[in-house]
Amino acid sequence: MPEIQKGRITSANPDELATALGRVYCPHTTVFTRPAGSVPAIFEIRHAGPQPVVELRYGVPVKVDAGQFPRLMLMQTCLEGSGFARQQGVSASLRKGQTMPLSAGLSTQLEFDARFAQRSVRLDVDRLESQCARMLNHPLDRALRFELHPFSEGLEKAWSQAVDLVTTYASMNLTLPLAAAASLDEFLISLVLTQHPNNYSADFQARTRSLPPRLIREAEHLMRTGRSELTVSEIAAQLRVSLRSLEAGFREHCRTTPLQRLRAIRLERVRHSLLTPQSSTSVTSAALECGFVHLARFSGYYRAAFGESPAQTLKRSRTSLR
Repeated sequence: MPEIQKGRITSANPDELATALGRVYCPHTTVFTRPAGSVPAIFEIRHAGPQPVVELRYGVPVKVDAGQFPRLMLMQTCLEGSGFARQQGVSASLRKGQTMPLSAGLSTQLEFDARFAQRSVRLDVDRLESQCARMLNHPLDRALRFELHPFSEGLEKAWSQAVDLVTTYASMNLTLPLAAAASLDEFLISLVLTQHPNNYSADFQARTRSLPPRLIREAEHLMRTGRSELTVSEIAAQLRVSLRSLEAGFREHCRTTPLQRLRAIRLERVRHSLLTPQSSTSVTSAALECGFVHLARFSGYYRAAFGESPAQTLKRSRTSLR
């Protein structure tokens, strides 16, 4: 896929719009059911990178034939109006405030009314399938497919908050440190894999063996000494165990989850940074460098762990250095 850059196009030219969309999505045919010209379409890449976030408003009713949706896994949110999707003979409607997954490699047709506005996240298929394989600890024997219907209410809320974080940082022109970017990417992928039905959901529910204490100790060692951007699923891959087995092992032997243990270790790193600050150290920079992207939640975790806010720690440290 070509490199995608942030940008905005406002155009009443269907060919220009189709070319721009094709660069982010895939070549497709768009039919305007009434002349496109009175209301220019608006196409904006809100977040660039390997998993771009795009907002789009056609301004007129349209029908889209996207062919086989090659290597395109799209989480499409309806912001206004309504839409309709058909993939491989299965159909579903999309209303305001709903997100629906469109799976790769399936014959795909879409219809949108004149008021339809969307925010779509193109999830990287390789990352999705790699995460799925890590959860199962074996290569996938078939392409990943999501059920074609809107997210549940709980998943919708979590997904919306996560994508809002992505676009907020993008609007600040802030390049996230590796640890924060990796955490956010894996969170988006894990959300849809575990919370929306797909053709591997039954495999995720199958019983799994716990791990021996030796492997739990190795996992903790990697958390403390590995790369700052190392995620829980990458730790499982390095240990050559399934993510589910790793979680079962931590629950059995440590009464916690690997994610909670990694969070505690990262909180210790943030505290060390705040207790020994450089002139450029801030609460935000320390949190992002250690992989925390939701700053309000980070502050709550920090206060629960250390009995004070991160700002209080930094202020006290700077005062003692004077």
